Amino acid sequence: MRTLTKFVFSASLALALPASAFAQRQGAIEVGGFGRFTKFADTLQLKSAAGGGGRAGIYVWKNWLAEMELSYADVDVSRPRTGNIGYDTLNKVSDALWSYRLTYNAPLSDRVKLLIGGGYSYDSYGRVRVVAPRGGGPSGLVGLRFLLNDRLSARIEGTGTYITPANKNTKPYARATGVNLGAQAGLSLSFFTRERATKHDTVTITTAGRMMHDTIYVTRIDTVRITAKSPEPIVIGAINFAFNKSDITPEAKVILDKISASFVDPTNASRTMTVTGNTDAIGSERYNEKLGQDRADQAKAYLVSKGVAESRIIARTAGKKDPIAPNTTDNGRATNRRVLIMLTN
Repeated sequence: MRTLTKFVFSASLALALPASAFAQRQGAIEVGGFGRFTKFADTLQLKSAAGGGGRAGIYVWKNWLAEMELSYADVDVSRPRTGNIGYDTLNKVSDALWSYRLTYNAPLSDRVKLLIGGGYSYDSYGRVRVVAPRGGGPSGLVGLRFLLNDRLSARIEGTGTYITPANKNTKPYARATGVNLGAQAGLSLSFFTRERATKHDTVTITTAGRMMHDTIYVTRIDTVRITAKSPEPIVIGAINFAFNKSDITPEAKVILDKISASFVDPTNASRTMTVTGNTDAIGSERYNEKLGQDRADQAKAYLVSKGVAESRIIARTAGKKDPIAPNTTDNGRATNRRVLIMLTN
Protein backbone atom coordinates (compact mmCIF):
# COMPACT_ATOMS: atom_id res chain seq x y z
CA MET A 1 0.00 0.00 0.00
CA ARG A 2 2.90 2.31 0.80
CA THR A 3 4.38 1.64 -2.65
CA LEU A 4 1.08 2.46 -4.35
CA THR A 5 0.84 5.70 -2.38
CA LYS A 6 4.34 6.69 -3.52
CA PHE A 7 3.48 5.99 -7.15
CA VAL A 8 0.28 8.05 -7.04
CA PHE A 9 2.16 10.93 -5.43
CA SER A 10 5.02 10.82 -7.97
CA ALA A 11 2.64 10.56 -10.94
CA SER A 12 0.70 13.56 -9.62
CA LEU A 13 3.94 15.49 -9.32
CA ALA A 14 4.92 14.65 -12.91
CA LEU A 15 1.55 15.83 -14.18
CA ALA A 16 1.90 19.08 -12.23
CA LEU A 17 5.15 20.03 -13.99
CA PRO A 18 3.42 21.54 -17.05
CA ALA A 19 2.52 24.61 -15.00
CA SER A 20 6.02 25.89 -15.80
CA ALA A 21 7.91 23.88 -18.43
CA PHE A 22 4.85 22.79 -20.39
CA ALA A 23 3.48 26.31 -20.58
CA GLN A 24 6.69 27.48 -22.27
CA ARG A 25 6.87 24.71 -24.83
CA GLN A 26 3.26 23.70 -25.28
CA GLY A 27 4.39 20.06 -25.04
CA ALA A 28 2.47 16.94 -24.17
CA ILE A 29 1.77 14.80 -21.11
CA GLU A 30 2.09 11.02 -21.37
CA VAL A 31 0.68 8.27 -19.15
CA GLY A 32 0.74 4.55 -19.76
CA GLY A 33 1.05 0.99 -18.53
CA PHE A 34 3.25 -1.95 -19.47
CA GLY A 35 4.12 -5.56 -18.76
CA ARG A 36 7.70 -6.31 -17.76
CA PHE A 37 10.09 -9.25 -17.56
CA THR A 38 13.21 -8.89 -15.41
CA LYS A 39 16.38 -10.98 -15.35
CA PHE A 40 18.15 -10.25 -12.07
CA ALA A 41 21.91 -10.25 -11.64
CA ASP A 42 23.30 -13.66 -10.60
CA THR A 43 24.76 -12.09 -7.45
CA LEU A 44 21.24 -11.34 -6.19
CA GLN A 45 20.17 -15.01 -6.33
CA LEU A 46 16.69 -14.12 -7.51
CA LYS A 47 14.88 -15.91 -10.30
CA SER A 48 13.68 -14.06 -13.38
CA ALA A 49 10.18 -12.69 -12.93
CA ALA A 50 7.28 -11.15 -14.81
CA GLY A 51 5.36 -8.16 -13.55
CA GLY A 52 3.81 -4.90 -14.63
CA GLY A 53 3.89 -1.19 -14.06
CA GLY A 54 2.89 2.30 -15.08
CA ARG A 55 4.49 5.55 -16.19
CA ALA A 56 3.80 9.27 -16.29
CA GLY A 57 5.82 12.05 -17.89
CA ILE A 58 6.01 15.33 -19.74
CA TYR A 59 7.80 16.47 -22.89
CA VAL A 60 10.10 19.15 -21.48
CA TRP A 61 11.54 19.86 -24.95
CA LYS A 62 10.53 18.74 -28.38
CA ASN A 63 10.97 14.95 -28.55
CA TRP A 64 12.50 14.92 -25.02
CA LEU A 65 10.33 13.12 -22.47
CA ALA A 66 11.00 13.36 -18.72
CA GLU A 67 9.25 10.35 -17.24
CA MET A 68 8.82 8.35 -14.06
CA GLU A 69 8.07 4.61 -14.00
CA LEU A 70 7.15 2.14 -11.31
CA SER A 71 7.11 -1.61 -11.96
CA TYR A 72 6.26 -4.40 -9.53
CA ALA A 73 6.82 -8.18 -9.41
CA ASP A 74 6.74 -11.07 -6.94
CA VAL A 75 10.13 -12.76 -7.28
CA ASP A 76 11.15 -16.31 -6.32
CA VAL A 77 14.32 -16.62 -4.27
CA SER A 78 16.91 -19.02 -5.68
CA ARG A 79 19.28 -19.10 -2.67
CA PRO A 80 19.13 -22.52 -0.91
CA ARG A 81 18.02 -22.68 2.69
CA THR A 82 20.84 -22.44 5.24
CA GLY A 83 19.26 -24.56 7.95
CA ASN A 84 19.25 -21.59 10.28
CA ILE A 85 15.65 -20.47 10.49
CA GLY A 86 16.78 -16.99 11.59
CA TYR A 87 18.56 -16.46 8.30
CA ASP A 88 16.30 -18.38 5.95
CA THR A 89 14.79 -16.35 3.14
CA LEU A 90 11.15 -16.29 2.29
CA ASN A 91 10.17 -18.14 -0.87
CA LYS A 92 9.31 -14.83 -2.52
CA VAL A 93 10.18 -11.17 -2.19
CA SER A 94 8.23 -8.24 -3.61
CA ASP A 95 10.32 -6.10 -5.95
CA ALA A 96 9.40 -2.48 -6.78
CA LEU A 97 11.61 -0.70 -9.32
CA TRP A 98 11.42 3.09 -9.49
CA SER A 99 12.90 4.69 -12.60
CA TYR A 100 13.40 8.37 -13.42
CA ARG A 101 14.80 9.15 -16.84
CA LEU A 102 15.02 11.54 -19.76
CA THR A 103 14.06 9.80 -23.01
CA TYR A 104 14.69 11.08 -26.53
CA ASN A 105 12.14 10.14 -29.22
CA ALA A 106 14.15 10.03 -32.47
CA PRO A 107 11.84 9.94 -35.53
CA LEU A 108 12.50 7.04 -37.88
CA SER A 109 9.32 7.54 -39.91
CA ASP A 110 5.86 9.07 -39.54
CA ARG A 111 4.76 6.24 -37.25
CA VAL A 112 7.94 4.87 -35.68
CA LYS A 113 10.35 6.49 -33.23
CA LEU A 114 13.56 5.22 -31.69
CA LEU A 115 13.62 5.61 -27.91
CA ILE A 116 16.92 6.26 -26.14
CA GLY A 117 16.83 7.13 -22.45
CA GLY A 118 18.98 7.37 -19.37
CA GLY A 119 18.52 8.25 -15.73
CA TYR A 120 18.38 6.80 -12.22
CA SER A 121 16.58 3.74 -10.86
CA TYR A 122 15.98 2.52 -7.32
CA ASP A 123 15.21 -1.12 -6.48
CA SER A 124 13.31 -1.73 -3.25
CA TYR A 125 12.03 -4.95 -1.66
CA GLY A 126 8.98 -5.04 0.56
CA ARG A 127 9.44 -8.26 2.54
CA VAL A 128 12.08 -9.66 4.88
CA ARG A 129 14.96 -11.16 2.89
CA VAL A 130 18.70 -11.76 3.05
CA VAL A 131 19.20 -11.50 -0.68
CA ALA A 132 18.91 -8.60 -3.12
CA PRO A 133 20.14 -5.21 -1.95
CA ARG A 134 17.93 -2.22 -1.69
CA GLY A 135 19.73 0.46 -3.62
CA GLY A 136 19.92 2.45 -6.81
CA GLY A 137 22.14 3.46 -9.67
CA PRO A 138 22.29 4.56 -13.32
CA SER A 139 19.88 3.00 -15.78
CA GLY A 140 19.31 3.08 -19.51
CA LEU A 141 16.57 2.30 -22.02
CA VAL A 142 16.47 1.52 -25.75
CA GLY A 143 13.25 0.80 -27.61
CA LEU A 144 10.72 1.67 -30.28
CA ARG A 145 7.52 3.69 -30.20
CA PHE A 146 4.79 2.85 -32.72
CA LEU A 147 2.23 5.63 -33.21
CA LEU A 148 -1.20 4.04 -33.52
CA ASN A 149 -2.97 7.40 -33.82
CA ASP A 150 -2.46 11.00 -32.66
CA ARG A 151 -2.73 10.01 -28.98
CA LEU A 152 -2.18 6.28 -28.59
CA SER A 153 1.20 4.62 -29.05
CA ALA A 154 2.75 1.22 -28.34
CA ARG A 155 6.18 1.02 -26.73
CA ILE A 156 8.62 -1.93 -26.76
CA GLU A 157 11.80 -1.46 -24.73
CA GLY A 158 14.85 -3.08 -23.22
CA THR A 159 16.31 -1.72 -19.99
CA GLY A 160 19.44 -2.11 -17.92
CA THR A 161 19.98 -1.01 -14.31
CA TYR A 162 23.24 -0.99 -12.35
CA ILE A 163 22.30 -1.40 -8.70
CA THR A 164 24.62 -0.32 -5.92
CA PRO A 165 23.35 -1.56 -2.52
CA ALA A 166 22.40 1.02 0.04
CA ASN A 167 23.99 -1.20 2.74
CA LYS A 168 26.77 -3.60 1.72
CA ASN A 169 27.34 -4.93 5.24
CA THR A 170 24.03 -6.73 5.75
CA LYS A 171 24.47 -10.05 7.56
CA PRO A 172 24.80 -12.96 7.01
CA TYR A 173 25.46 -12.15 3.32
CA ALA A 174 27.28 -9.12 2.01
CA ARG A 175 25.20 -7.56 -0.72
CA ALA A 176 26.97 -7.10 -4.06
CA THR A 177 26.38 -4.73 -6.93
CA GLY A 178 24.80 -6.12 -10.08
CA VAL A 179 23.12 -5.34 -13.39
CA ASN A 180 19.43 -6.17 -13.82
CA LEU A 181 18.12 -6.51 -17.38
CA GLY A 182 14.52 -5.99 -18.37
CA ALA A 183 12.15 -6.18 -21.34
CA GLN A 184 8.84 -4.34 -21.31
CA ALA A 185 5.97 -3.57 -23.66
CA GLY A 186 2.84 -1.52 -23.24
CA LEU A 187 0.59 1.31 -24.36
CA SER A 188 0.81 5.05 -23.72
CA LEU A 189 -1.67 7.91 -24.06
CA SER A 190 -0.57 11.46 -24.85
CA PHE A 191 -2.52 14.61 -23.99
CA PHE A 192 -2.18 18.27 -25.07
CA THR A 193 -0.43 17.19 -28.26
CA ARG A 194 -1.82 19.98 -30.41
CA GLU A 195 -0.07 23.32 -30.60
CA ARG A 196 -2.03 26.46 -29.93
CA ALA A 197 -3.24 28.34 -32.96
CA THR A 198 -1.49 31.65 -33.65
CA LYS A 199 -2.12 34.54 -36.02
CA HIS A 200 0.57 33.09 -38.27
CA ASP A 201 -1.28 29.76 -38.35
CA THR A 202 -4.46 31.56 -39.42
CA VAL A 203 -2.66 33.30 -42.28
CA THR A 204 -1.04 30.12 -43.60
CA ILE A 205 -4.30 28.17 -43.45
CA THR A 206 -5.96 30.96 -45.46
CA THR A 207 -3.12 30.70 -47.96
CA ALA A 208 -3.77 26.96 -48.27
CA GLY A 209 -7.39 27.64 -49.19
CA ARG A 210 -6.35 30.24 -51.76
CA MET A 211 -3.76 27.84 -53.16
CA MET A 212 -6.49 25.36 -54.11
CA HIS A 213 -8.37 28.08 -55.99
CA ASP A 214 -5.34 29.52 -57.81
CA THR A 215 -3.81 26.20 -58.79
CA ILE A 216 -2.87 25.55 -62.40
CA TYR A 217 -5.80 23.14 -62.67
CA VAL A 218 -8.37 25.95 -62.80
CA THR A 219 -6.40 29.01 -63.86
CA ARG A 220 -4.21 29.50 -66.91
CA ILE A 221 -0.99 31.35 -66.12
CA ASP A 222 -1.59 33.96 -68.79
CA THR A 223 -4.84 34.99 -67.09
CA VAL A 224 -3.16 35.61 -63.73
CA ARG A 225 -2.24 39.20 -63.05
CA ILE A 226 0.05 40.23 -60.21
CA THR A 227 -0.45 43.85 -59.21
CA ALA A 228 0.93 46.14 -56.54
CA LYS A 229 -2.15 45.34 -54.50
CA SER A 230 -1.37 41.61 -54.45
CA PRO A 231 -0.51 40.68 -50.86
CA GLU A 232 1.92 37.94 -51.91
CA PRO A 233 3.01 35.86 -54.94
CA ILE A 234 0.27 33.78 -56.51
CA VAL A 235 0.48 30.02 -55.90
CA ILE A 236 -0.06 28.21 -59.20
CA GLY A 237 0.77 24.68 -58.08
CA ALA A 238 1.87 22.46 -55.23
CA ILE A 239 3.46 19.02 -55.16
CA ASN A 240 3.91 16.71 -52.19
CA PHE A 241 6.64 14.31 -51.10
CA ALA A 242 7.07 11.10 -49.12
CA PHE A 243 8.55 11.29 -45.62
CA ASN A 244 12.23 12.29 -45.68
CA LYS A 245 12.31 12.12 -49.52
CA SER A 246 12.92 14.61 -52.30
CA ASP A 247 12.03 12.38 -55.24
CA ILE A 248 9.44 13.71 -57.68
CA THR A 249 6.43 11.37 -57.62
CA PRO A 250 4.37 10.47 -60.70
CA GLU A 251 1.50 12.56 -59.31
CA ALA A 252 3.83 15.54 -58.92
CA LYS A 253 5.10 15.16 -62.49
CA VAL A 254 1.55 15.59 -63.81
CA ILE A 255 1.31 18.98 -62.07
CA LEU A 256 4.81 20.08 -63.12
CA ASP A 257 4.15 19.05 -66.72
CA LYS A 258 1.12 21.39 -66.86
CA ILE A 259 3.10 24.24 -65.32
CA SER A 260 6.05 23.77 -67.69
CA ALA A 261 3.71 23.63 -70.70
CA SER A 262 2.23 27.00 -69.72
CA PHE A 263 5.67 28.54 -69.16
CA VAL A 264 7.08 27.54 -72.54
CA ASP A 265 4.04 29.07 -74.24
CA PRO A 266 5.19 32.28 -76.03
CA THR A 267 2.47 34.32 -74.29
CA ASN A 268 4.20 33.66 -70.95
CA ALA A 269 7.78 34.20 -72.12
CA SER A 270 8.39 36.93 -69.53
CA ARG A 271 6.98 35.01 -66.60
CA THR A 272 9.22 33.88 -63.74
CA MET A 273 8.54 31.64 -60.79
CA THR A 274 9.80 30.70 -57.34
CA VAL A 275 9.72 27.11 -56.10
CA THR A 276 9.83 26.80 -52.33
CA GLY A 277 10.60 23.55 -50.55
CA ASN A 278 8.80 22.81 -47.28
CA THR A 279 8.97 19.98 -44.74
CA ASP A 280 7.07 18.66 -41.76
CA ALA A 281 8.31 19.32 -38.22
CA ILE A 282 10.12 15.99 -37.69
CA GLY A 283 13.88 16.48 -37.39
CA SER A 284 16.20 19.39 -36.65
CA GLU A 285 15.86 22.82 -38.22
CA ARG A 286 19.18 22.49 -40.07
CA TYR A 287 18.24 19.09 -41.50
CA ASN A 288 14.85 20.33 -42.70
CA GLU A 289 16.39 23.43 -44.28
CA LYS A 290 18.53 21.13 -46.44
CA LEU A 291 15.66 18.74 -47.17
CA GLY A 292 13.44 21.64 -48.25
CA GLN A 293 16.18 22.93 -50.57
CA ASP A 294 16.67 19.45 -52.05
CA ARG A 295 12.95 19.26 -52.82
CA ALA A 296 12.97 22.69 -54.45
CA ASP A 297 16.07 21.81 -56.49
CA GLN A 298 14.44 18.60 -57.70
CA ALA A 299 11.30 20.46 -58.78
CA LYS A 300 13.40 23.09 -60.57
CA ALA A 301 15.48 20.44 -62.34
CA TYR A 302 12.33 18.71 -63.58
CA LEU A 303 10.86 21.96 -64.91
CA VAL A 304 14.14 22.75 -66.68
CA SER A 305 14.12 19.26 -68.23
CA LYS A 306 10.70 20.14 -69.68
CA GLY A 307 11.97 23.25 -71.44
CA VAL A 308 11.64 26.05 -68.87
CA ALA A 309 14.77 28.25 -68.83
CA GLU A 310 16.75 27.83 -65.63
CA SER A 311 17.09 31.61 -65.30
CA ARG A 312 13.31 31.91 -64.93
CA ILE A 313 13.19 29.72 -61.78
CA ILE A 314 14.38 30.54 -58.27
CA ALA A 315 14.63 27.56 -55.92
CA ARG A 316 14.56 28.25 -52.19
CA THR A 317 13.73 26.53 -48.91
CA ALA A 318 11.44 27.34 -46.02
CA GLY A 319 12.32 24.17 -44.10
CA LYS A 320 9.71 23.54 -41.43
CA LYS A 321 9.03 27.23 -40.77
CA ASP A 322 5.89 27.65 -42.89
CA PRO A 323 3.39 24.84 -42.13
CA ILE A 324 -0.09 25.07 -43.63
CA ALA A 325 -1.48 22.20 -41.54
CA PRO A 326 -0.95 20.90 -37.99
CA ASN A 327 2.22 18.85 -37.56
CA THR A 328 0.48 16.80 -34.87
CA THR A 329 -1.34 14.50 -37.33
CA ASP A 330 -0.22 12.19 -40.13
CA ASN A 331 -2.36 14.05 -42.69
CA GLY A 332 -1.06 17.41 -41.49
CA ARG A 333 2.56 16.36 -41.79
CA ALA A 334 1.92 14.89 -45.25
CA THR A 335 0.37 18.20 -46.36
CA ASN A 336 3.40 20.16 -45.11
CA ARG A 337 5.86 18.02 -47.09
CA ARG A 338 5.48 20.07 -50.25
CA VAL A 339 6.95 22.40 -52.85
CA LEU A 340 4.94 25.49 -53.71
CA ILE A 341 5.28 26.95 -57.22
CA MET A 342 4.53 30.67 -57.25
CA LEU A 343 4.40 33.32 -59.97
CA THR A 344 6.72 36.20 -59.13
CA ASN A 345 5.75 38.57 -61.97
